[in-house]
Amino acid sequence: MFFHTQPSTVRAGRADTARCPVNGLTADGVGAAWAGDRTADRAGDPSGRRVIFLHPGKGAWWRLLDHVPAGQEWLTVPAAAGAAMLSPLLVERGGRRPVLVAGAVTAPLAIAAALDFPEQVGGVMIVDDVGADSPMRRRWNALAACFGRPLPAMPTGDLGDLESELPAVRVPVTLIQGSDPAGLFMRLESGLTGCRTLTVVAMSDAAAIRPRTHATELRGALLALVSAVERAQR
Repeated sequence: MFFHTQPSTVRAGRADTARCPVNGLTADGVGAAWAGDRTADRAGDPSGRRVIFLHPGKGAWWRLLDHVPAGQEWLTVPAAAGAAMLSPLLVERGGRRPVLVAGAVTAPLAIAAALDFPEQVGGVMIVDDVGADSPMRRRWNALAACFGRPLPAMPTGDLGDLESELPAVRVPVTLIQGSDPAGLFMRLESGLTGCRTLTVVAMSDAAAIRPRTHATELRGALLALVSAVERAQR
């Protein structure tokens, strides 16, 4: 595993507790829309810096919620809720802005939030949980071979129109990728030229990075990102 962090060229652009399911509507934006069956969980300090893990409807981020650092609150939220439902969750506490964590499929929502709510998002971490040659992708390709015809492309978080707006992202960003990253990560690394810092964490011993297999590495990278966010807000 290795890190490389680079300051970016600024361009003009737009602006430890028990895990419990989210239920009820509260003043901090967490509501019943995310309740039930691990679609949304929360743990940690309810007055601490919020870290929001975006998943595509069925994710494994909840595996990390058993050990939340002091002074932080961690939430898992389905990305299908969209930006309108995400916005109320972006609560700043004591000058500490929320940090977003996404996988390959949910990366567009994290990037869109950083662009649309630049004063509410502190930082973004995007994890290559798919990989170019991950077991998930191999199963997908094997299925295609069984049917004798190609299946639709496996979703990997296509950025669409957001790609041209990547230089306008200002917050610190961390990219975590495996030995053969999905093409999305090359586009992110080359396009994120306006953020305060861009940190790339490469793990050469894995095709895909997931909470079940790389919990320690994910926690370490997130800790470093939060530190970068704190420096950026001074």
